[in-house]
Amino acid sequence: MSTRREFTSYTPGELRELYKRDPALFDELADEAVKKACVASTPEKSLQLQRMQWSIGMQLRKASSNVGRMHIMENIFYSEVYGENGQLEKLVQTCNSLMRTLGRKDRIERKEEETAKLRNI
Repeated sequence: MSTRREFTSYTPGELRELYKRDPALFDELADEAVKKACVASTPEKSLQLQRMQWSIGMQLRKASSNVGRMHIMENIFYSEVYGENGQLEKLVQTCNSLMRTLGRKDRIERKEEETAKLRNI
């Protein structure tokens, strides 16, 4: 009977100890967890998640320390949320579309003008 557990069943402290004691097992369990996380409802969506994970992995390889990896992850997060065509911009566009549908187009245009002025400052 195997005493091997899944990555997600470890506490953060146990993961830290496992990494110190057996880094190869830690990496193996982490890789399995990532593969499981990339399974989606359709093969296309799974492939998209795998590509995203590969891209993140390649960016993280550039780091020379754990702090460097954290900064890279932070930049990935902020660019996905606040960056050009990020989630915040998509939310604003959706809200603007809703406002136009509701007949509030004049308010949106004023806000867009104000935002454009602030960006130019």
